[in-house]
Amino acid sequence: MDALNITPLLSLTVGVFLFAFIVFRKSGLGRNKRLRYVLATLVFYFTFVSFDYYVTLSESGNNWYFGISYMFYHLVGFLFYYFIALLIKLPVAFKKWLFIVIGVTLLRWSFFYPLLEYENMDTFFASLKSSGYDEWLFLEYLLVSLLNISFFFLAFYRFRQAPTMMILDKDERLKYKWAKLILITLVILQLGLFINLLVNGYTLDTYQVSMKFESLLIAIFFFIFAYSIMHFPVFAFSGDFEDLPEATQKKYAKSSLKDSSELFHKIGTLVKEEQLYLDFDLKLNTLSEKLGASLHHISQAINQNSGMSFPDFINSFRIEEAKKRLLMPKPDTIFAISLDVGFNSKAAFYTAFKKVTSQTPTEFKKASKV
Repeated sequence: MDALNITPLLSLTVGVFLFAFIVFRKSGLGRNKRLRYVLATLVFYFTFVSFDYYVTLSESGNNWYFGISYMFYHLVGFLFYYFIALLIKLPVAFKKWLFIVIGVTLLRWSFFYPLLEYENMDTFFASLKSSGYDEWLFLEYLLVSLLNISFFFLAFYRFRQAPTMMILDKDERLKYKWAKLILITLVILQLGLFINLLVNGYTLDTYQVSMKFESLLIAIFFFIFAYSIMHFPVFAFSGDFEDLPEATQKKYAKSSLKDSSELFHKIGTLVKEEQLYLDFDLKLNTLSEKLGASLHHISQAINQNSGMSFPDFINSFRIEEAKKRLLMPKPDTIFAISLDVGFNSKAAFYTAFKKVTSQTPTEFKKASKV
């Protein structure tokens, strides 16, 4: 066996251990189980890709199921974006996207249906060339790759722009920088693979080279990414006490904060009287310094007494202020109001407004006039 043929086996081994690490490790990624499941699904897919590559190379393509993992390739970008969205608490219209993804999946599978008759890799590529189907397959790969690259880049952009609920310490900043670096590296890696195929074409040789190198690169990437993200404090994005590691929660549960209701009352009074909610970059540190309480105690008091995370709690004040401004005789534009009350985008304002009132700002204005 060619020494390079062993790289998919190494990737497969890494993938299996990484999948187990994500699924069975109790700490990391906060309380949102979907985060863990989506990341585990991504790792499982690339583990399956490595298995596909290894078996195909080992048997010289003499199997009918070679390349089967490619039929799920279009899911990678969406899953990765969805993972980042969950991590940074970005709303995603999951049901709408689910129908789109199912539609794309059925469309791709119907495209591949005529190719299922080929018994092995050699006859597959020979038949592609003679039938002219190779050009269509090449175009299909380019479109799916561009779709994934777009999702990867959007995930990096969203992660980079996501506000944190606290000022990160040195160790947390380092992990944050690592996560951003790894994300942009993934975009560059995907672009490199895309350009390579664009230049060399979709041939048996390029496919075999891809199997030998791509799986190893992706395995290295996902090992670093998963390890880093499992150790990154989700609490920094959510501000939710329950997203702290269990050890930290237990530590503060045994601390001096026996009754959090008094601290919660002080927090509400401070935020309202000083109108701190108007600051779009308000962090837990501000409340901590003004009240002389720890970040975790502030978050714990809010979570236990309001049932909300820190950002949702602050947004509730912003929405109440926005409702007053929307009902003025000559109100500003909705966009201007959203900025004035502490939101950094119209989209974030609409999402928060509907979450609190079950109405859009426009629907609220119309209902109030009745």
